Amino acid sequence: MRKRWTIATAVCVLVFTPHSYVSANTEADTGTIESKDEVVYANLFANGGIQELYIVNALTVTEEGLVSDYGSYDTITNLTDLSAIEQKDEEITLNAPVGTFHYQGNIQKDPQLPWDIEIRYLLDGDQLDAEEIVGESGTFELEIDITQNDTMDEAFFDHYLLQVSVPLNSDLFTAIDAPDATIANAGKNKQLAFTVMPEEGAELRLYAEASAIELESIEISALPSSFAIDIPDTEELTGEFDSLTGAIGELANGVGGLKNGIQELSSGLTELGKGSSQFQTGLTDLSSSGSDLVTASSQLQAGLNEVNTALNGAEDDLSFDMGTELTSGIDELVAGLRELAGGLDTLGAHHQEGYQALEEAMNQLPAATLSEEAIGKLYETTEDRETLDVLVESYTAAQTIKGTFDAVKEAFTSVQPALQEMSTSVTDMADGLHTMSQSLSAVADSFDADAGLGELTNGISQLASQYSQFHEGLASYTGGVSKVANEYNQIHQGIQESATGSSQLVDGGASLQAGMNELHDATAEIPEQMQQEIDDMIAQYDKSDFEPRSFVHKNNNDQVENVQFVIHTEPLTKDEPSPEVEEEEELSIWQRFLNLFRF
Repeated sequence: MRKRWTIATAVCVLVFTPHSYVSANTEADTGTIESKDEVVYANLFANGGIQELYIVNALTVTEEGLVSDYGSYDTITNLTDLSAIEQKDEEITLNAPVGTFHYQGNIQKDPQLPWDIEIRYLLDGDQLDAEEIVGESGTFELEIDITQNDTMDEAFFDHYLLQVSVPLNSDLFTAIDAPDATIANAGKNKQLAFTVMPEEGAELRLYAEASAIELESIEISALPSSFAIDIPDTEELTGEFDSLTGAIGELANGVGGLKNGIQELSSGLTELGKGSSQFQTGLTDLSSSGSDLVTASSQLQAGLNEVNTALNGAEDDLSFDMGTELTSGIDELVAGLRELAGGLDTLGAHHQEGYQALEEAMNQLPAATLSEEAIGKLYETTEDRETLDVLVESYTAAQTIKGTFDAVKEAFTSVQPALQEMSTSVTDMADGLHTMSQSLSAVADSFDADAGLGELTNGISQLASQYSQFHEGLASYTGGVSKVANEYNQIHQGIQESATGSSQLVDGGASLQAGMNELHDATAEIPEQMQQEIDDMIAQYDKSDFEPRSFVHKNNNDQVENVQFVIHTEPLTKDEPSPEVEEEEELSIWQRFLNLFRF
């Protein structure tokens, strides 16, 4: 009985002693927080909306006492001991011992994450609510869209790596297809792991054949992507591009030389066209003069034949007047021969002028310097093949013309000396006849008609015979000149077409050079640009310089060392009936007090 009374007395003392006596308020010393970690837990609805968000804070305390942390929480729970935690606005004050102090802060009013997560469920192509798809069978699709939440600190989206894990029961899901996931076996489940890189959203897709669909919780973890990336040695790669750009530069210089050669070719063809026009004019004049020469020569030959016939047929009856008819006929013959010699001289002069103009124009054409290999390289490096075809065709035609001229050059040079020799012969013949005419006139009084007539008849006969051969040669020569003039019209037409096309060649060469220079300018900085792209790509994923910051409040940034996110969706399972619980009769305070003394 004494024992029972003692216990009762003690209980009464504990129950009825004022609380202020037990928790006497004493002023605490200021403590020190060396660092803190934050683990952000988020429970999501099946569609990705936030159901619950709380943060477990781990404070590393190096000096015991009163410390402050910061956060905008709706409720706070001490996870370390039973001491009180006070919150005033966004400042949390607590009395912490040395070591690690844990407390939890819940955010119930407008909870947010750095990522917006949207989850959709489709069956046979139709989107269903999460609760509607449970227990169904068919072709199953799971769509998870992760995007940046623009209302939150972008540092977490820019520097954190997300790992999304989707467990699938192999008994319920078959023919699983997830293009962007790594699939692993985890007991009877298939574990699908998706990775979302920093600064990137994601559209994750999963396909499977399902029966009696049930899904366990989808897990999403987020950690800072703090691993460093070693910069690779790109010197060999950029060196190869240096060689490429150097070769393109040399090719551009070569095309520049080609363009200059084309311009010289065009100038040469233009001069050739002018010289060819002069030469063609000379040939035409020569052909026309040749016709006149043949006509005059025919008349002269007819006159000689007529004189010869008259002398041979009238030796007995001839009443010869030495001072009139004979000398007049010889004088007319001399005049005709001199006219013929003058025509030959004019013909030779025109020929020489035309030939010199043609030779100067031909000398303007550059010698062949492009090999077939060089032309082949041009075809490999240019897209304007039509212009290049015209360039090559004109270049080939010009070289053909130059080669043809070189082959017939000797024949052209022999024409003028032949004409000069022929003119000299005709002049000599005229001089001889002129001397004969003067001699006849001088000795007219003492002339022995019979003896002189016989000598004259023989001389005229020989002259007529020799002149006949000369006339045939002259006719043959002028016929050849006329034929050459007709055929040269085609050559001249080709030269003119080449000269006209050469302007297109110049334009094409200029376009080709501009294109090659543009290509060289575009590729000259490829090594530097490639190195910059590599550096930018590495910088995109190398987050080793990231300094952690608090998720809940900026005033914690100096202490925070680690912040990580653990996110779960609610599982999709069939509801099981709850077991009935027998309600116990509620006891009064007095009955509970009496039960303390019942054994």
